[in-house]
Formats: sequence, structure tokens, C-alpha cells
Amino acid sequence: MRAPHLLAITFAAAWMTVPATARAQDPTDSVPAVEVPDSSDQADDDWSPDDSTEVREHRPRRPGEPNPYLREVKDRHSYPRRGPVWLSVSIGGGGEAVAVPGSQSPYTDSRLAPTLSLGGGATVGQQLRLGVNGFVWFNLPDGGTLETVSAAMLTGQLYPIRSSGLFLKSGVGLGHYGLDDIDCDCGAIVSDYGLAWMVGGGFEAPVGRGIWIGPTLELYRFNVGGPDGYRERVVNFGISITFDHKD
Repeated sequence: MRAPHLLAITFAAAWMTVPATARAQDPTDSVPAVEVPDSSDQADDDWSPDDSTEVREHRPRRPGEPNPYLREVKDRHSYPRRGPVWLSVSIGGGGEAVAVPGSQSPYTDSRLAPTLSLGGGATVGQQLRLGVNGFVWFNLPDGGTLETVSAAMLTGQLYPIRSSGLFLKSGVGLGHYGLDDIDCDCGAIVSDYGLAWMVGGGFEAPVGRGIWIGPTLELYRFNVGGPDGYRERVVNFGISITFDHKD
């Protein structure tokens, strides 16, 4: 009787294992499953000391610290640079007027005449030019006499915007009013001196290598002291050409 029981138990155990095996494989899938190896295991097996790929640990950057992997690109000066030494010439026209003691108006009517200005000096940085300047307004009132208003000054020319040609200008020095007879060598008819000053501005643009050109507007004034003292004023508009030696 024991043999039939053992046979029944064996048959039941075999029958119970059949569904589990059938569930492990889809009967509709005719392609056998291919086991995919673990990528981490494959990386460990394929790695060698000669491998060109390296993993480096980078130190975290502190706040405000520059990135060492960014290459700094230097400024190539999108605007033309001003040279260290400069020389300037300006021609134009100025309206001269005089204020004498006891006159009904502060200044007489302006008289328009040609003007000439020369200057030179050095450039400090890129926003300041220092130098000397000579200015003269000249007139031939009757063809036989030469009337002049001139000044010799120390000047400063400031460029408020580094990349722009706009500038402001001022100066102080010695002024002179002269009236000379050009038909004879009889000396000066009038020759007066006084303290002079000037303010103005303008704009210059580069037109070539080390060459700048642009308009200027300036006010020149000087005072002649003494009992017969008076004030001279010239409002001048000119076109200036500046040469400088570029770096």
C-alpha cells in the first residue's frame, strides 16, 4: 500500500511545478530572453589604468572667486586710443566785444573776425589732455591798422566719457589787446595786458591714424586794470585738427 501513496505524491509535486515554469516564459514569445549584463559590473571589468577617461574631483569655488576654466579675453579697445603727445591747430571766427567804464551796456556790439589757435602738450591717461595754448583774434578795421586780441594760456581738456570724443576745456593765462599801424614802423598805438581765462568745449572724431577733427566753441575773456581799465571778450567758433602719437 505504501508504493501507491509515494507514486501519488511524486505525480502531484511534478504537476505543481509545471505552471510555475510556464509562467516564467511567455508561450507567444518565440525569441529566447537574453540576459543583459549589469553596466556597473561591465565598467568595473573593462576599466584599466591606461584608460584615457579620467574622473577628477574639483574643489568648489568660493563666492567671488574667478572661474579658472574661463579664459579672459582682453579689451581690444573698440574706440581709438589717444596718444601720449598731441599738437592741435584750429581756425574759425570770433565775435569780439569790449566793456568800457561808464558805458550804457555791459559790452559793445560784437565784431566778427578770423581766429587762429595753436596748442600742444601731453595726454594723462585717456581722459585728460594738459598743455599750452595760443589764441589770436585779428581784424583790419580800416586797412591801415591791425587790431588783435590774443592770449597765451595753460589749458586742460577733459573727456568725461572715455570712449567718446566729447570734451570740456578751460585755461588761464595772459591776455593782450593791440592796435598797430601796419603802414609804418612807428610802434604800437595801443598795447594793453591783463589776466585772461577761457572756458569751452567741443567734439573730435578720428579721421585717420592719430588724426582727430571736430568743432569747438570757446569763450575768451581778459581784464585790463587801472583807471582806464576795460574788459575784452571773444566768443569763438572753430574747427580743430589734432595730431597725436599713438601707442
